[in-house]
Amino acid sequence: MAVKTARQAVQLARRLGRRKVRDVERRFVIEGITFVEEALRSESVLDCLVYTAKMLQHRKGWALLGRVRERGVPTFLVDERLYEDLTATETPQGVLAVALQPAWRQSDLLQRPSSLLLALDGLQDPGNLGTILRTGDGAGVDGVWLGQGTVDLYNPKVLRATMGSVFRLPVFPGVDLAMLLPELKADGVQVVAAAPHAGQSYFQTGLKHPRLLLLIGNEAHGISRSLLDLADQVVRIPLRPEVESLNAAVAASLLIYEVRRQRLER
Repeated sequence: MAVKTARQAVQLARRLGRRKVRDVERRFVIEGITFVEEALRSESVLDCLVYTAKMLQHRKGWALLGRVRERGVPTFLVDERLYEDLTATETPQGVLAVALQPAWRQSDLLQRPSSLLLALDGLQDPGNLGTILRTGDGAGVDGVWLGQGTVDLYNPKVLRATMGSVFRLPVFPGVDLAMLLPELKADGVQVVAAAPHAGQSYFQTGLKHPRLLLLIGNEAHGISRSLLDLADQVVRIPLRPEVESLNAAVAASLLIYEVRRQRLER
């Protein structure tokens, strides 16, 4: 996408604030020096970079500007007040970029003899989704499917919580999990669902299967009954009777690292 003027860059960044536009254009906005650095490290395609004099108060800002220009990415200096109209960040660093959404191939994941996968059923909170992706990236999760009704992957709050993991961890949004899970099971993937009223606790369950998918549900309603019936195992995280459930991101993190622990023991 050719962006030749500051006005075009600003208009594009403003339009990408809407999910429908992001879906059509297959692009999204990233903010902050560290986030743009992550995009460069991952060899992501950037259409343009918009910055203010505030970014140039940091040595890292100057270095970033040089690296972006070396890539041949158009850069545009804009007024602080104009920039503030584009950002939802409370303390902006004065830099944003328009990036092409990563394109992943599901077949690449399913060819691996060993993998840890996640599927999220209708997760609504942007912070939860971003935290799960960040944790999954750190723990070596191989891929994540976002069921229908899950918050937009490119929501600005989700992106901030991922801290750049969106460029490294394969994520497939808008998936019909009722169709996906039987396909994965037929291909040898074991599905483990988390539910608060399951009989078996997660650390008493064997999670060493070489190809494993963890299914996490909606914050308020959990996993839908139809998907729960597709699970090979249903596990719970033990809690005191007074506590009904854990935050979805915390629950996912506990399960992910229990899988890692058991695999290391093996």
